[in-house]
Amino acid sequence: MPETSIVVRSFNEAEHIGDVLEAISEQSYQDFEIILVDSGSTDGTLEIADQYVDKVEFVAPHDFTFGHSCNAGCKVADGEFVSFLSAHAIPTDDRWLGSMVKKFDDEEVAMTYSNQIGAEQNKFSERRLFNELFGEEPKRQTPPDYFANNASSVIRKKLWEEHPFDEYLTGHEDIEWAKQFMDQGYVVVYDPDACIYHIHDETWTQVYNRFKREAAADVEIGIKGESDRWHEYKKIPLDILGDVVAAVRGGQFDIQTLVEIGRFRYCQHMGTVDGLTTDRELNSDRFEYFYPEANERVIVDEQGTTTLEQAPLPEIKPNDVLVRTDYIGVSPADSSLEGTNIEQYPVVPGRNYVGTVIDIGANVKSVEIGDVVVGDTEFDCGICTACSGGSDTDCLDPIKLGQDTDDGAYSRFLAIPSDHVYSLDTEPKDGALAGMVGRLRKGIDRAGKLLSPSAHCIVVGDNPAAEVVVQLLHREGYSVDHLDQLPVNRSSSTGLLEYDLIVDTTGSQETVRTLCEQTASSAVLLLLAAQYDPLPLASDLLASKTIINVDTDDTAEMGGTIQLLSEIETDRLFDGTYSLGEYEAAWEAATDQQGFPVISIDNDLDSGSVRTKQ
Repeated sequence: MPETSIVVRSFNEAEHIGDVLEAISEQSYQDFEIILVDSGSTDGTLEIADQYVDKVEFVAPHDFTFGHSCNAGCKVADGEFVSFLSAHAIPTDDRWLGSMVKKFDDEEVAMTYSNQIGAEQNKFSERRLFNELFGEEPKRQTPPDYFANNASSVIRKKLWEEHPFDEYLTGHEDIEWAKQFMDQGYVVVYDPDACIYHIHDETWTQVYNRFKREAAADVEIGIKGESDRWHEYKKIPLDILGDVVAAVRGGQFDIQTLVEIGRFRYCQHMGTVDGLTTDRELNSDRFEYFYPEANERVIVDEQGTTTLEQAPLPEIKPNDVLVRTDYIGVSPADSSLEGTNIEQYPVVPGRNYVGTVIDIGANVKSVEIGDVVVGDTEFDCGICTACSGGSDTDCLDPIKLGQDTDDGAYSRFLAIPSDHVYSLDTEPKDGALAGMVGRLRKGIDRAGKLLSPSAHCIVVGDNPAAEVVVQLLHREGYSVDHLDQLPVNRSSSTGLLEYDLIVDTTGSQETVRTLCEQTASSAVLLLLAAQYDPLPLASDLLASKTIINVDTDDTAEMGGTIQLLSEIETDRLFDGTYSLGEYEAAWEAATDQQGFPVISIDNDLDSGSVRTKQ
């Protein structure tokens, strides 16, 4: 086992990653492993790094925060110590790592961080800022001297296990972590003998936003407040004057340098002011601390045995939302789990859920706490070649809720990527129908491409799906008839010849056979039951028919489906409301197809079950 694990964070760092890793390999201290935490590089970074690194961990770009990437590396680190190094931070000599690790001979040390100097690419004022922040004298920091920098640092892993990096912060996760342990009596050591070239080649917008997000994090951490903005205002002219004097003395002063100095100091200090005065309340209404029993979920094992078990609250990534489930739409397919691979068990079933957003990750902007949402059950992975190329819909390794995740629709709480939940502006209970309505809508849209506007349609079935299909076809302007079931005598079904579209919602083999035999050869047969057994039809019969089968609830184009929910009549579709503990009875009711059962989650937790961070 290595004594130290070096975590290098990267995203499209091909220009510098080779120099960084080569400098690591030349360290005089060699008791380490290298872990690359990559956020979807497509510029050759991974190929360059391959010969140097021992492990590669991937973080989807939409989940990236500095804290999340640090934690991803720590989780797979085998070392007693974990070192963090930016992929554009190059150690200046072979003493960099060994010098910092040596400081941990003192048991009071929680963290060390190194000196930093700017490279030629860095802006003149930033090189001066590095000299100000990282001096020549070592420091042994105690409160209130809260500062650290994970561009180049080392921590004790056992302390990280007690307190991982805050994944919600927009920056300065290193300072928050250092403060946590400094307040417990540990010290943070600044080691000027360890040094890196910290390369920044940023646009002015990037400079401004960097200081803004770091200042917003400082407010969250509690080391700065809105009143500190006055200090930033005063520093603008003072820093510009100091930079100009230094440039003149160094023979580097010209108009271009003067303009650069002014822009950098403006972005630095006004970005900081913007962050200090932002309206975003990072702690507001966060539903962060739960007792373990707050979550429950239905588990199905490989033998088909089902249990309702208590579970931890799901952890959310930066792009995730934490959803408290309000309703579960029950489908006959929920109990069958067809298509599930044996290695995926145990699984949590379910395809339709409605819930309330109770917490959001740091990168979430599309929904807010308190929004009622419906959501997908399949998500893009964010890191395969298709996703990296911007083709999320062609994801090569999609993540299935309840199969690839610990929690599924039949859970009290869910962690869902924010770009896969959709705000609901109708009755929350109606949202439980979204998957089914989406499936029916998809089938009708596919069939509609084959029909004339004057097409004559018939819907067969006595169930909620049939009622919805009738309403949807009427909305499209078609002439529609409805049969609860086909006559027992097949010969009396010859009236089916007049129909251009025949929709089955029964799932009955016998009904489908009759429809194939008794309808016109030019007719379109649309199969919209949630489940169908294999149809033992003669090949010549199949060959003469256009058959469309849509048997999986669909949340694609959810915006349009949500609009439909507000326009169709839903009251008479529901058939019973069950508790989560009555899931088996709900499944039985769904199989009977007399109505659409829903599970209503009772979320009125005891006062002792929830504690909100103040």
